[in-house]
Amino acid sequence: MLVISMQFDKAHQEMIRGLREGIFTGAALLVAQGEEVLFHEPYGALSGPGSPQVTRESLFDLASLTKILATTPAWIALASRNREILDRGLGTWFPDCPLEKRSITPRLLLAHATGLPAWRPYYLYSVEQAERVEFTLRKIFAEPLQYPPGEGCIYSDLGFMLLGFLLAAETGQDLASFTLERIFSPLGLAGELIFRPSIHEQRILSTRGDEPPGAVNDLNARALGGVAGHAGLFGAAGGVARLMGYIMRSMQREDGFFDHATMRLFGSPSGFRNCTRALGFDMPGSEVPSCGRFFSATSLGHTGFAGASAWLDPEKNLVVVLLTNRVYMGESDFRIKEFRPAVHDAIMQDLGYGETD
Repeated sequence: MLVISMQFDKAHQEMIRGLREGIFTGAALLVAQGEEVLFHEPYGALSGPGSPQVTRESLFDLASLTKILATTPAWIALASRNREILDRGLGTWFPDCPLEKRSITPRLLLAHATGLPAWRPYYLYSVEQAERVEFTLRKIFAEPLQYPPGEGCIYSDLGFMLLGFLLAAETGQDLASFTLERIFSPLGLAGELIFRPSIHEQRILSTRGDEPPGAVNDLNARALGGVAGHAGLFGAAGGVARLMGYIMRSMQREDGFFDHATMRLFGSPSGFRNCTRALGFDMPGSEVPSCGRFFSATSLGHTGFAGASAWLDPEKNLVVVLLTNRVYMGESDFRIKEFRPAVHDAIMQDLGYGETD
């Protein structure tokens, strides 16, 4: 993508504010419209004072952006070959699945409409690494459902863990190898979207001050070896933006990387009761979302607990990627929740879409 100059004074000042107020030690902000990168700037340092500066090539822990940059695209690829796979019950892959969960489908999992709880600390259990996947699968199967499948919406890491396990059962490949072979390498993104980055990498932002960078911050993902359906991916802002651009163009055109009809299905509201999400993606809701006030209602995106977000607006042909290491300041520091929409609002005002304050 060709980088061109454009003034983003409001957005830049918001990023400087984030550094000044200690919301993160390092960040990157990228704005792209169509094929053009309008703004791409790194901010701050990889960790504490005296550490190297963030560059455009720096890698961030993407946390739950794994859901929309790896797990969901993998299921788009599977559904492009056979749409029926989205509506197979768990019993298709796991015959020993409990009866009340056999009707749970990949479609329900992608929409967070299964009734599974949001999160459990499975990493606390002492389990041999070779048995960790089977152990986690059994624990998820044993969880009581919060409501009947399809009758509500609880954002669930457990559901996306299951999507990773289902992918492996269907293809014989784990999420890392499948996405590398089928998505990241074909798109030239293998160096910018990475599971299990080498500890010798010198461009990774720290998320825990007492640990070397490169160990995934999410402890359930770490227990699963750094590759899981809900977290584990690391990425540079440019790579995140490029993949979001491919997703957006596949929604808009017949000649995109992903199958157009399948991408349109995934990018539409799921239709389940009390669920405002698309399949795999967040959409702007009634409350102020992380993308702020001015993104179109058809926009798709997600956030990541470590401090990341990525949004696309197909009506404005716009992609915005904001990556930070906000958890380095403490996992209970949630100032990022007001910071993210403020940055996105500033971008829209810089572009002339939102009213000025």
